[in-house]
Amino acid sequence: MSSSEIVVPANQVLFEEFCTLLDSLYDKKKTKREKFRILSNYVDDFRLKAAHIRQEKNSTFYPILRLLLPALERERSSYNLKEARLGALFVNTLAWNKNSPNSQKLLNYRSNSHHKDFATVAYDLLKDRVCKSSSLTIGNVNDILDQIANAEAGKSPTLEEIFTYILNKINGRQLKWFIRIILKDLKLNMGLKRIFAAFHPDAKIYYDNCSDLSKVCANFDGGNTRPSEIGVEIFYAVSPMLLEQLKITKLSDLPPTKTYMIEEKFDGERFQIHMENNIFEYFSRKGHKYSHNFGESYESGSLTPLLKDCFAPTVKSFILDGEMMGWHKEQEAFGSKGMKYDVKTLKDKSQYQPSFCAYDILYYNGKSLVGPSEMGGLPLIKRLEILDNLFRDVPGVISHSQRQVVKDNSDIVDALNKSIEDNKEGITVKDIESYYIANRRDAGWYKIKPEYTEDAIEDLDLVIIGKTLRHPKSFYVACVDNTGGAPRWLCVCGVTGLGREARGALCERLAPHWRRAAADPPPPCLHFNKQKPDFWLPPEHSVVLQVRASELVCSNSYGTPYTLRFQRIIKVRYDKPVNDIMTLQQFEKIVSCNKEVVKLSKKINQEQIDNVSMIPRKKRVSKPLKVAEQFRTQISGEVTVKSQALLGRKICILSDDVDCDKAELVKIIKSHGGKHEENYGADTWCCVAGRLIDHVRFLINKKIVNIVSTSWLRSLPESDALCSLSPLDMLAITKEMRLKMSLDYDYFGDSYKNPIEVDTLKKCFDKMDSDEPKVYLTTQEKIKLDKELFEENNPFSYLRPCFLSLPWSNRIYAIRAQMYGATICDLDSGNVTHVVVPKSASSRDKEEAKKLNALLVSEEWLDACFAEGRLTSEASFVLS
Repeated sequence: MSSSEIVVPANQVLFEEFCTLLDSLYDKKKTKREKFRILSNYVDDFRLKAAHIRQEKNSTFYPILRLLLPALERERSSYNLKEARLGALFVNTLAWNKNSPNSQKLLNYRSNSHHKDFATVAYDLLKDRVCKSSSLTIGNVNDILDQIANAEAGKSPTLEEIFTYILNKINGRQLKWFIRIILKDLKLNMGLKRIFAAFHPDAKIYYDNCSDLSKVCANFDGGNTRPSEIGVEIFYAVSPMLLEQLKITKLSDLPPTKTYMIEEKFDGERFQIHMENNIFEYFSRKGHKYSHNFGESYESGSLTPLLKDCFAPTVKSFILDGEMMGWHKEQEAFGSKGMKYDVKTLKDKSQYQPSFCAYDILYYNGKSLVGPSEMGGLPLIKRLEILDNLFRDVPGVISHSQRQVVKDNSDIVDALNKSIEDNKEGITVKDIESYYIANRRDAGWYKIKPEYTEDAIEDLDLVIIGKTLRHPKSFYVACVDNTGGAPRWLCVCGVTGLGREARGALCERLAPHWRRAAADPPPPCLHFNKQKPDFWLPPEHSVVLQVRASELVCSNSYGTPYTLRFQRIIKVRYDKPVNDIMTLQQFEKIVSCNKEVVKLSKKINQEQIDNVSMIPRKKRVSKPLKVAEQFRTQISGEVTVKSQALLGRKICILSDDVDCDKAELVKIIKSHGGKHEENYGADTWCCVAGRLIDHVRFLINKKIVNIVSTSWLRSLPESDALCSLSPLDMLAITKEMRLKMSLDYDYFGDSYKNPIEVDTLKKCFDKMDSDEPKVYLTTQEKIKLDKELFEENNPFSYLRPCFLSLPWSNRIYAIRAQMYGATICDLDSGNVTHVVVPKSASSRDKEEAKKLNALLVSEEWLDACFAEGRLTSEASFVLS
């Protein structure tokens, strides 16, 4: 049979059925758990239907999954279609007058949407202009999306022709979801982890390590298998490990027992370089390929030819993680993203050339280095040893990041100040024992920038002078030039960032004073340059905004020669007169260095640091922290010691609860022989928390101290012996305590030694239900567990060892067999153990089945199994 005749069941699924699924997942009344169950059932039902197709087939779920996760689509090129262009396409395709009310709703939907998304606005306007019923399939929809992507590349048909076809073939509900797929946002309020888990429990981890939906489907389409190793593979993009924000004033939040190193925070684009046998591939942060720009071999591209002879002779393959920077050929210095070039599209004649700064290695000579130790991953310090010996630095082409081991928190402050002095973006701080966990932000890597800290960045006071219909939540803001007599107001940038309540109050105040630019053009004193506001505002009726940004970049689009980058509104200054804002002279003083990019950060003073002892110097003897007498919790009356459950143990109360204040909790500790301390330290037995205030949430998240709830303390029984903690009592467990508890308790808190109580069992089950990712056992693990629990026969899953193919049987047989643990397979699947043949099967079907390496049994065998409630011997039912 030719490959063109192979059936792809997913392509035959009606798009209408898929839209029904999306409607169910979109329902805001449904809980996340209900949505997960709906999606899981849909995937299972698809697999069951696919198994009953007798033709040669490819049962991949990929055609559906790429529509369910449109933002992760990598096989198709970009559609380059956003709301404004889609609106114009619909108006042109339907030949509507652009000034008609309906056209304006599409063309300016943000100002007329009443909080509806574009797809809903389009549905309301077009539902009566498209067909009532549709027979489009998933395959048809993917073909149409391919055509849209190809149209952007200049291939026929044109977008107008494609959308004319769509409007003639699709119904209103389908159009709404089709638009959301194009915009790559289905608005399901359902995270990637849950969607992947509905397909397979390991799918998200695997995707993070390959960034390829088709490869995920190829590995997990069986539904009951697990790859032997979920590691990275060469030429498949790895979702990069992320940096967690850290304020310079919060260095004390870093665990003092760990060793850290400092690197420069590069202001380029995150990239990976993959190489095997001198073949190269480059991946951006989002997994897009760029070898067509940088070069697949040493003979092509803007970067790869320059890498020749710089790698060690023992290197056969690698994946490097780092930053693609622009290197100025004449100045011999790095540029930044704020400058007027795109490092991905640099040409030979450009002032800049691409240069790669490597700070990690994820794969080396056929071995994956990422993930925790049990998956073969290596800590950062070991990965850097490999990286340092991988290549020699070539200035302007490839280089290692410069590193510095932290001895004292003053090292971090000094490094940040040097970064500010050198006009750099900031620094990174990394735990040298951290493992590379793909797509994780809380695994030991931190980024520190001046703008994260109050008083470390220079804010600008600017006045509102305009806005556009396209961006109704944004305002044009200006500085003032008072040097020429009458003041001139020069637009600096557009800003946003106010919450709904603050924005509503501001808009209500400004509403009477807006002037429509089409009817009443802005006066010469308002200088917008290339910006075209739909409304402008007389400054005397305006309001001042306090604006914060990370830097100023050269621009000829606004009234000033520089504009802000990464800007946001910090505060509405109703108290400040408009003539007291930043002047043009003050603005020009900031940019007087004439650099293309000017940072707005200021140096950090030691007085700004909350705690100067993040990591104590080795020779310094630190004194224990003490709380001043007037701030210690006061206990009225004597406390009688009635128990020894906490004898001699130091306990710190982080927060009280509504039923028991801190003083009462301290009395309980003392009544059990314990000692209360105001601050936790190395000798603290545990901490107690009631209300989840911010500090408690932080400690629970970081797991740097052991924390129990106030309810545990209040219910602690009197005892003559020291009490012990179980995992189910804990809100947070340190790594050391978890390791100690693992000798006595399993992952869910069930004791290996003590009989379990009903309440404890319920808590274990609750933890299993809430645990992410879900517990997943392979078939062999389940069979082993069946034998331990039920010995010879599990009456609920007695068909678990069977991998059945029922190509000619009534579907009810497959459903019942699956209920009792059987795995339903395709006839051509390599792991089939039994082929069930009904009396109605033809002789040709039986002959075809005999060719397989599986038992041929009659349907009566299944009937006997169901009747007896066990796995019956096949001897009497085998077909010869």
